[in-house]
Amino acid sequence: MAGGKRTTLHDLAQGLGLSANTVSRALAGKDGVSDRTRALVLAEARRTGYLPSDDAVDRAAPRSRTVAVTIPSATHVFSSELIGAIEAGARSSGYSLDVFTTGESVQQEQEIAQTIIDHDLAGAIVIPVQGAREPWASVVASGRPVVAASREIADLDCDYVTADNEAGSYAAVRHLLAHGCRRIVQFEEDLQISTINSRRAGFERAMAEHPDASAQTILVPTRRYEKAEPHWRSAEAHRSCLGFLDRADERDIGFDAIVTGDDYFALGALAALRERGIAVPGDVELIGYGDHPYAAWLDPALSTVRLPSQLIGELAVSLLLQRIAGESGPAVRRLVKPELIIRRSSVGRQNAD
Repeated sequence: MAGGKRTTLHDLAQGLGLSANTVSRALAGKDGVSDRTRALVLAEARRTGYLPSDDAVDRAAPRSRTVAVTIPSATHVFSSELIGAIEAGARSSGYSLDVFTTGESVQQEQEIAQTIIDHDLAGAIVIPVQGAREPWASVVASGRPVVAASREIADLDCDYVTADNEAGSYAAVRHLLAHGCRRIVQFEEDLQISTINSRRAGFERAMAEHPDASAQTILVPTRRYEKAEPHWRSAEAHRSCLGFLDRADERDIGFDAIVTGDDYFALGALAALRERGIAVPGDVELIGYGDHPYAAWLDPALSTVRLPSQLIGELAVSLLLQRIAGESGPAVRRLVKPELIIRRSSVGRQNAD
């Protein structure tokens, strides 16, 4: 292209008037694309320099024995547990691991995707940023399989493994409703990603089953773009909860339960409630999300949703290695059900003593 700019998959798709997914499948030699369309895509790819003019990439050529894993941050419990499971599975099959952190940066994610191609890595397991333009179709188009973990990759026909976050959130809220809670507040991170959207959907579905119940959602400001600090901070939830309590009627705190999108948020909310003299679970029941190592050791011990991070990692690496070995077939979509862990923070206000 003019000025030496690298042609992207989206450039090809836009120039041909096709979807990025169709172009990706054509370049990767997958079914579901007509011979005419495939020939048109390959010709345009060579003309624009997206593929070498002599031939497309040799899909059958052996690649390195290294697979890539991309995560938003290495500071979160889910990411570290996921990497541990992936590494164990990869090493048992003779593969090593290259771990990349995106910091939720679209530009950084694009650079990582190009590094995977340039360094001829065998494939990738990715937690995508879910920005406006995903770079992973280009990786698939280069002949390397991609498995999405935790979050979906829009418009890309690839394997996907995640916790059923809607089911996890639904179970947590149903538990509170079963205890007689009818004014429930959700503390959730202010970020548009599929995991958060699924949790909010589960919350809303459970609440809709009880017309006599009322719901509020408090969006906790995200800190994922501040690279100098851990991304999930209890301080922001603590601040948000204090602000919420300050706005409440002094004669009636206005709610009887809190459900959060992360155990860190539950930790911040618990501290705020204590500062205002509100007892958990005597006045308000509380449920976190993630079952982080400290959850069972809080006072009161925190009810939470335990994520199947180990199983997600095992399934993701198994799918990736199968694709590297040449297994074809439709993309696999696996939703793994989380487990609701009941502890004292939600034993029921009537039983708090």
